[in-house]
Amino acid sequence: MSTTDTSGDEQRDYEPRAQMVAQYLREQIFEGLIKPGTPVRQEAVAKDLGVSRIPVREALALLEREGLVTIRPHSGAKVAVLDFDECMELYKIRERVEPLALSESIGLLTEEELARACAFADQAESVAGNYVAWIEADRRFHVSCIARDHLPHLTRLVEGFWNTTQQYRRILVKQFEPEDFTLFQCDHRLIVEALRSQNRRGAEDIMRLHIERARLRIAALREDFDR
Repeated sequence: MSTTDTSGDEQRDYEPRAQMVAQYLREQIFEGLIKPGTPVRQEAVAKDLGVSRIPVREALALLEREGLVTIRPHSGAKVAVLDFDECMELYKIRERVEPLALSESIGLLTEEELARACAFADQAESVAGNYVAWIEADRRFHVSCIARDHLPHLTRLVEGFWNTTQQYRRILVKQFEPEDFTLFQCDHRLIVEALRSQNRRGAEDIMRLHIERARLRIAALREDFDR
């Protein structure tokens, strides 16, 4: 007598549920409805959303990689606390690492990959004003500018620093006026142009100034960090 293995089907079912749970929690955190340091109880989230604990657990693991929650053995998940000194250190590292990654990607990105980066820049422009959607589109743009197949170590560094600074970017973007979205998106266009024209120095300079501007703007919002 044969049996049917449904484990693959179950996994496919859990994945979209986990994404749905992650988006729900992400929005709650970005909107400040779940405060930094607040425990995130798997049972309560599962009950609220009508799902099992498995997609909630997977969603929390995803949000931990994004830097939005911290998970500790025996104590569960908590919304990440905003630490000013950590934020400044991470942004200064990004100012050095991402220009290098961008410069090294010049000549390695395919036309398809350049088109994808441009599409993410378009997406960010289309959601300007919706800071939750813009934060995600902005992240996708930056990561798409790295030739990940050729630069695996730099890619991991860039993605890691983006994940760990994700929680800090909401402090900045929540303060944005329409002209701020326009300014940052102009940088995106200049970055794409530098990639297409293979202008290494230009690409590095634009990216460094782009990240530095964000750091200085966040530094002026220190009162919004946790004490």
